[in-house]
Amino acid sequence: MARILILMYHILDRPMSEQEARFCCTPEYFSEQMKYLANSDYELLTLDQIEETIKGQRHQERPGVAITFDDGFSDFHQNALPILNQWKVPATLFIVSRRIGESNDWMHSRGFPKRPLLSLEQLLEVRDAGITIGSHTCTHARLSEISPDKEKLDEELQTSKQELEEILEQEVRHFAYPYGLYDAETVTAVKQAGYATACSVRSGFNRKGIDPHLLRRLEIYGSDTLWHFRQKLKFGVNDMSYSFPLKYYASRILQRIS
Repeated sequence: MARILILMYHILDRPMSEQEARFCCTPEYFSEQMKYLANSDYELLTLDQIEETIKGQRHQERPGVAITFDDGFSDFHQNALPILNQWKVPATLFIVSRRIGESNDWMHSRGFPKRPLLSLEQLLEVRDAGITIGSHTCTHARLSEISPDKEKLDEELQTSKQELEEILEQEVRHFAYPYGLYDAETVTAVKQAGYATACSVRSGFNRKGIDPHLLRRLEIYGSDTLWHFRQKLKFGVNDMSYSFPLKYYASRILQRIS
């Protein structure tokens, strides 16, 4: 089976502060990246297809890439959706179910700029455009910190799924851990809630046999040029410096001759 990458984005806009710059990919950079993928040898995948592949239910010959967005910022509707449609790239958007039409309170309470999240009308338009909608809990909770409270944990996982399914009138099968935080109890609860897959923020490639509830993702930073983007796809790491490829190949040579 060929290796599969899942890419993670947050805000598709210019940064309003230095603090949020890492999480902001500009529309220009994103358009370059999607154009590259659309014209490359990568197979563009949905999370449903990835689930089938890692379970051995689907054959994957070419390297695969999936696009995901966390949090559900309104700029997805304005900036990302037209680009995804232009290049025919499938994507998954993870929504905080009780923050629809509100703002990123979990971020601006820590000094980040206040940004609007998708309205109900925008979310339904995104659904109708063919974007897969997944859950990101009810309130963007730190799940590993609340996991001892099983009732609260189940509410964040099960209730968010139910709320989104009622709004969307379709099954919600995929999940992403807020902040990338999870523990053994969290993973078990995610499975019991009925999610087919769950995305972490641990970098690397996904291959047949990996736990579908601990999928790996590469974070695309706001500062990533097309060169950085292509190298991340090649090496499967988050932090990509201009010297990384040289160091990587040098270490491989040393391993062979030692």
